Amino acid sequence: FCEISFYPYINEQGQITNVVVVTNDITDRKRAEEALQESEMQLRALFEAAVDGIIMITEDCIIRSVNPAVERIFQYEARELVGQNVKILMPSPYKEQHDQFVENYLQTGEKKIIGIGQEVVGQRKDGTTFPLDLSVAEIKLGDQRFFMSILRDITERKRAEQELRNLS
Repeated sequence: FCEISFYPYINEQGQITNVVVVTNDITDRKRAEEALQESEMQLRALFEAAVDGIIMITEDCIIRSVNPAVERIFQYEARELVGQNVKILMPSPYKEQHDQFVENYLQTGEKKIIGIGQEVVGQRKDGTTFPLDLSVAEIKLGDQRFFMSILRDITERKRAEQELRNLS
């Protein structure tokens, strides 16, 4: 690949008298751009195809992105969630406590859920609640901090566990 630039020399009468042509070999840059684009496409495909829900939020608890599994699990469209506080997906009393948990972590570094998977309760768009397995990871991109949640609806598992207990 080659990049070509033309630089005309114009005399006092406004006529082009010479043209300097500069060529740069941009093969390495093009290959790097193509590799980056391929990597981005692979990551996007993984994000979109994941069976578990993936939510990325900012450190002020605003949803930045969700994958299709989140739409299926919570019955919201992505456009309804992006830009909202993540507590939209939580019932009370967790909804009221969430932002303070994040603020405490940001101030103290004390982890209550980050890096630790746990069972929580989610709330669908229609208001119904259900059990979730949730894990949260902290991600730093440059000087920005994000939190990535991976979640799984465990309603069926909990139902099966209850049936087993009932049989005992």
